[in-house]
Amino acid sequence: MELSEITKQYWTKEDWENLEKVESVGDLYIIAQSIISRMPKPFVQVCGPIATGGLGSIEANLNAFNETIKKLQNEGLTVFDQMPFEEPMQKLKTKIASKGEYLSDILTGFYYPIFKSGMISAFYFMPNWRTSFGAKCEHEKAKELGIKIVYL
Repeated sequence: MELSEITKQYWTKEDWENLEKVESVGDLYIIAQSIISRMPKPFVQVCGPIATGGLGSIEANLNAFNETIKKLQNEGLTVFDQMPFEEPMQKLKTKIASKGEYLSDILTGFYYPIFKSGMISAFYFMPNWRTSFGAKCEHEKAKELGIKIVYL
């Protein structure tokens, strides 16, 4: 999946190297903090199906997600692009599942701290967001935190 040049400008070589070495959701959040520190504030985030719902596969969902992010960036919005974090997240899920455990802290250990930072001005929900467990949780969290909701 090809990231936009807008997304790439916020990443350093060290960020990419660290992404290859993650062992926990906390590691991903530390990298995200670095990226966010270099982004203009406030920024927006896209919400929609990745692992559940949507177009029926993670790959198809990620492609749709990526295209939505690029479209919003091209419209002049600063978007926190979570796409680079998805492959390591999927690897973590597989690693934890193989131990008979369930990785439940992607929302609580990665996304929610970003949401609570006060730096997100709006969530942009993809049309099929209701098919996603995670997006429904994000919708509730947006209402709880008073973050603007935009339906695409």
